[in-house]
Amino acid sequence: MAIVTNTVNYLDGCVVLEGFFAFDEAIQGRRPAVLINHARGGRDGFIAEKAEKLAKLGYLGFAVDMYGQGVLGTSQEENSRLMQPFMDDRAMLQKRIQAALSTVRLMPWVDDNKIAAIGFCFGGLCVLDLARTGADIKGVVSFHGLLGAPDNLAGQPIKAKVLALHGHDDPMGPVE
Repeated sequence: MAIVTNTVNYLDGCVVLEGFFAFDEAIQGRRPAVLINHARGGRDGFIAEKAEKLAKLGYLGFAVDMYGQGVLGTSQEENSRLMQPFMDDRAMLQKRIQAALSTVRLMPWVDDNKIAAIGFCFGGLCVLDLARTGADIKGVVSFHGLLGAPDNLAGQPIKAKVLALHGHDDPMGPVE
């Protein structure tokens, strides 16, 4: 097993984004991929670690960048400030995650018929919105994700399987 890691720049309009990916080069041919969406602080070591763990399981793990190359929050206030434009403009959020999906589909190691996405907190919302766009992916898993549906995708059929793992007493997503 030889896990290869690297970064790749990709674009959403004129915004340069930097994804982190990992895969096992001992695996021959194309492999399934999992997009991993970060919490509100930005693409950090936690998400990169998840990409490497997925690579050890035979996937290409791709840590998505929602904010822009090198942009990370350093406080709760800054994290909220970075996330808020995407909460206010869900079409922008959906376009940004679609840019990541398009990038992964073009990677030579990826079986583009076997792609899924996972996300944590804000990232959980992102992957749920990816499914809500009707993206042709296998499934999404939201961990402690924000669950509010966007206004712009009402009636859009969901093709992916969806799993939302959420604690009953989680203050970020009340039972109501």
